[in-house]
Amino acid sequence: MKKNSTIEVVDQIATHAKRNSIAHLFTENDTIGNNELVINGRKVLSFGSCSYLGLEFNNSLKAASISAIQDFGTQFSSSRAYLSLGLYETLEAKLSKLFNAFVVVSPTTTLGHLAAIPVLVGLNDAVILDHQVHNSVQTAVGLVKSKNHVELVRHNRMDLLENRIVELKGKYDRIWYMADGIYSMYGDLAPVEKLYELMDKYPQLHIYVDDAHAMSGFGKNGRGFVLDNRQIHSQMVVATSLNKAFATGGGALIFPTAEMAQKVRNCGSTLITSGPMQPSALSAAVACADMHLSGEIHGFQEELHENIKYTNLMLKKYGLPNLAEPSTPIFFIAVGLPKVGYNLIKRMINDGFYLNLGIFPAVPIKNTGVRFTITRLHTFEQIEKMVQCMAYHYPLALEEENIAIAEVYKAFKLELPDEAQMNKLSVSANLLSQLKTEHFKSILDISKSEWNSIMQNRGIFDWNTMNILEHSFSNNQLEEDNWDFDYLIIRDFEGKPVLATFMTCALTKDDMLSNEIISRDIEDKRLVDKYLFTSKTLSLGSQITEGDHLFVNYNSPQWKEAVQILIQKMEALQEVYGASALMLRDLNSTNDIMDDYMVDNGFFKISLPENYSIDTTSWKNEEEYFQQLSKRSKRHFKENILRSFDALTVRISNTASDNEIEEYYQLYLNVKNNSLALNTFTLPEKLFHAICKSATWEIIRIEENSLVAAENNNCIGVVLAKKVSDNYAGVIVGLDYTVNTELNVYRRAVYETIKRGKALGCEKINLGFSAGIEKKKFGAKSEETCAYLQVKDNFVMSALNTNTVMKSSKIVPNAINEGRILSV
Repeated sequence: MKKNSTIEVVDQIATHAKRNSIAHLFTENDTIGNNELVINGRKVLSFGSCSYLGLEFNNSLKAASISAIQDFGTQFSSSRAYLSLGLYETLEAKLSKLFNAFVVVSPTTTLGHLAAIPVLVGLNDAVILDHQVHNSVQTAVGLVKSKNHVELVRHNRMDLLENRIVELKGKYDRIWYMADGIYSMYGDLAPVEKLYELMDKYPQLHIYVDDAHAMSGFGKNGRGFVLDNRQIHSQMVVATSLNKAFATGGGALIFPTAEMAQKVRNCGSTLITSGPMQPSALSAAVACADMHLSGEIHGFQEELHENIKYTNLMLKKYGLPNLAEPSTPIFFIAVGLPKVGYNLIKRMINDGFYLNLGIFPAVPIKNTGVRFTITRLHTFEQIEKMVQCMAYHYPLALEEENIAIAEVYKAFKLELPDEAQMNKLSVSANLLSQLKTEHFKSILDISKSEWNSIMQNRGIFDWNTMNILEHSFSNNQLEEDNWDFDYLIIRDFEGKPVLATFMTCALTKDDMLSNEIISRDIEDKRLVDKYLFTSKTLSLGSQITEGDHLFVNYNSPQWKEAVQILIQKMEALQEVYGASALMLRDLNSTNDIMDDYMVDNGFFKISLPENYSIDTTSWKNEEEYFQQLSKRSKRHFKENILRSFDALTVRISNTASDNEIEEYYQLYLNVKNNSLALNTFTLPEKLFHAICKSATWEIIRIEENSLVAAENNNCIGVVLAKKVSDNYAGVIVGLDYTVNTELNVYRRAVYETIKRGKALGCEKINLGFSAGIEKKKFGAKSEETCAYLQVKDNFVMSALNTNTVMKSSKIVPNAINEGRILSV
């Protein structure tokens, strides 16, 4: 099974952005002397620079850099633990004076975090991360995650932070809260006054704050936002950047005591082993520090802030939905779905303006926005032309992607503007009038023959199974046992189905597809809070069905329109049910066209567990089946199937008594509690009664041939299976683990499923997910499938990864992990 990770998701989105020519670009200028760039052969005005004061073009800084190269060469290559260029000492002294604190300079801000955080955070300390703290801080915290309690708190929620401080202060020596001064995506501010109050109130609270985006552009003498006119708190460490508005290179760590600064200097790994800053950057930084100390910086700051004010005026004038803090140089224009953002960015580049896209994981994927920055170098004329251009293209991008402005405001929970302003931005959505949409709440309202003809050979979800599921997952006591069912058939003008599917909305575990180590850690916590990290998910298919739940006629020229209707319908149902996530699952993992289309519409692709099946067309009987196995598989078959063959009796039926059903349910629970490969809620016993009373399902019952077992009519293994068209599927397996290893009960269950399917004339035997090594020994082949996921809020995804302490001592193997034959 492939494991999903943030890396895979980010790689997918970044690759898509690169294909759209809005990411991983290169300048083509021979020289750069202002904010004009050449990208892809086109001259553009840059609104993507974080050098907010434009000091990279300052003559005194350039002269200092050139002089240093002449005096010291291009590099002074020595670990700082041994020897540093004297410019380091000069720079740290000047910065210490600037901040009235103790400063250690690092090659970059990120390397500064990596040096400081593992040294500062003690063995019995806890770490609380603001959800939107910069990724470089989160990366550094990863170094202490194996030995420290780490958790995530929602962005700027001081009430939640204080609750966690109260909860943790009796358990840990210190509690570190890590945040940004100015956040890089929306430009919003940390509540610094409240943070100082909390540090005064709770001596155990320590604050580590990254103020990179505020350096030089804000505060007295350019000290930034956090330390503006404040003395650094004794329980605070500030990190900042010399690579943004300071415009030279490197980072700075600011400490309240000399002892703390020296400890990080002595022990910080990247201060010992990483290469130093180049002489040119050091000399320019010294010159820039002088500029700050002299007060010259204040004039530059005023020019920047006048540009910020003017930009806000222009955004109001043209009615663009800006979400950013109005006092910072970072702006964020809400567009909603990635496809609108891609469209708008490309339009702006074509008209000569370079801007950035704010997209997942920096923001929730449905909260994509166009992010741009303002610098001192921009003129009022340039600013207005850019905003005017965006206001012109904004509604055109929405129209082209068939998105109404109201949908954007809804996605960001913004109050709709007045009618006149709406008219500026609104466009008429394209009506998909040629397609007819039929929405049903029950399978009983759909023609049995048509549903079965559409869904044949796609999975076990024929008409009868859907009727069973509707009955089994309704009117139950537990919330997780009650599902909402929705069916969708979209037809063309001739009445032929272009798309058909069914959906269920159910309470699910947020770690359902996570690494088993994460799920095990969360399950420990669920002993106290059963519904921790759970939320409603609206998904194609259901948690018990497997197969291709989405029928799309890709030969129809309207298939994309039909998928768009499906997405819109799911989003509408999401609001009705209060679901946190949408999932289109069990789809072909190699459909590149669908990949791009779904990413454009705010979904990201995740891998699902590999499914295993056997093609029976190459053999006619058991002997031929055995002969086509590999040499290794033949040995496995003889040792693990034939050796205990006569010790077991197999019976096949399609009915069972209530006592037998209870017995089967207990065997299922044994398996369910043994594997977290797909972490779901336990299926209700009501489902087993419905399946075992249905003539369309089969029960493969395995008994032990001992006198004691015969007297007790003892069942030690069971498979609940179903034939649909040419497919036979083992859907649920149950085992008695006290005899499983000795009698190879699980392996016998797999073999009997294969044998029964062939006897019924089926061409394909579906064995479900997990236990791949075991199933391959029977000749099974794996099939890769995927899902497309859209989440309203990426907090839970981040929290799952952050909250789990991965210690090797806690990893407990799942025995053979035979798990379930199918994904239940």
